[in-house]
Amino acid sequence: MRILICMIPCFNARIKNLTYICILILGLFSCKKDLESVDANFVGARNGFETKYDTLIDLKAYTVQLDSSVTSNLSAFAIGAIYDPVFGITQASLITQIGLPGVSNFHWGDTSIKQLDSVVLQLRFRNQQMFDGTYLNDYYGDKNAVHTLNVYKITEDLSWDSSYFSRRNFVKENTPVGSWTGKFNFTDSTKISLDSPVFVLPPHIRITMNNSFRDELYNAEKDGFFVDAKAFKNKFKGFAIIDETNLMANSGAIVFVKLNSDVTSLTAYHGSTYHDFTINPGYEASYNHYAHKLVPADLLQNLNFPLSDCKGQHHDTGYVQSLGGSKLRIEFPNLFTYFSNPKLVLNGAEIVFTVLAGSSNTMFTIPKSMLLFGSDSLGRYTPTLDAYESATYYGGLFNTNYNQYRFKIARHLQFLLDQYKKGNNFNYGMNLILSPASPVSADRVLIDTRKNSGTFKLKLTYTVIK
Repeated sequence: MRILICMIPCFNARIKNLTYICILILGLFSCKKDLESVDANFVGARNGFETKYDTLIDLKAYTVQLDSSVTSNLSAFAIGAIYDPVFGITQASLITQIGLPGVSNFHWGDTSIKQLDSVVLQLRFRNQQMFDGTYLNDYYGDKNAVHTLNVYKITEDLSWDSSYFSRRNFVKENTPVGSWTGKFNFTDSTKISLDSPVFVLPPHIRITMNNSFRDELYNAEKDGFFVDAKAFKNKFKGFAIIDETNLMANSGAIVFVKLNSDVTSLTAYHGSTYHDFTINPGYEASYNHYAHKLVPADLLQNLNFPLSDCKGQHHDTGYVQSLGGSKLRIEFPNLFTYFSNPKLVLNGAEIVFTVLAGSSNTMFTIPKSMLLFGSDSLGRYTPTLDAYESATYYGGLFNTNYNQYRFKIARHLQFLLDQYKKGNNFNYGMNLILSPASPVSADRVLIDTRKNSGTFKLKLTYTVIK
């Protein structure tokens, strides 16, 4: 679809159903008042019990690599590369199929046309509105950086109804069929002139395909590859869009594009006509591949099994990065010893994470929110019982006054204690992460996890039964 210049273009943001993770974040944004549960002093006074507070329970924190996650069902996809001296180089590539214009038996139309004028891969920026009325950023990093994006044909079959993970390798040709070098433009529209009509497209990435691919696409009709989707995908299995910029430290950016858009397409132009080979999430497979290079050797640890033994080596700084980067593991080595006294009743528990001073700037900004999960025996995420409460209770929103993220975990700890009494040790630690999807982000944050500094602590409220 195109919009004539004489018309007022209106491009509505399409909001997809968000996952459970996103619901937690959006709930945080909508909350203005910091409501607390019933005060423990009130409970204790009313029942004649003694209420106590403590922040001395032992905590361990260390950084491990993020789990590979499903990236084939995202509302937007990441493309680009960024060089953060703390985390190394992060590269986000987009692997996607394309579809025929129409269901089957596509024809170029005018038999007098012997060659296409050009073929352009168009990728619309995310332009996604949140439930609170604000818009997500279309980039992370330096928006003025110069990038080189190369498009390669993939040589393997993909299936639209399969799940693809962020560390899944892909098979491609060695020579690109399209290339673009420049700065991402998030504000200016693009005018397309086809003889007399002039069309206006909103901000997007335009990658011109080379003449060899242009001719290959044109000849696909007479070679019988336009008869149906199966024949087309046998010939054109898809593309890998890869940022191959030669980056220096503190440079680069990650941008976010949406595929389900009437702008995003592989568009063939000839004369005053164009044809869009679109990307329909219901018929074409697409996923993000994340790669990390030059990661400092001492940044990541390995998991030490069994996790219930809490054998992780504590570090005074925690590193959390999205796009398949890293997560912060938190362990409670003396949890069961601390609550071995049967007269102690847990009333409240809040864990506090403070951003490391001086670790952010205009390029590497502080995320608006984080997520805290429990862990299974393999270190994978499990929702805490506290996460099923209201977003205000759960926490996770960045507090600008204290440079902190806070989470309530009383129900989670109580579950661990109750299970331990039944002979089950589920104290596998917790995972602090940034949102991996819906919305996808390229955020990173450093956490000050020094012990006894007040920046990293578990605040407990409990009652002593006399």
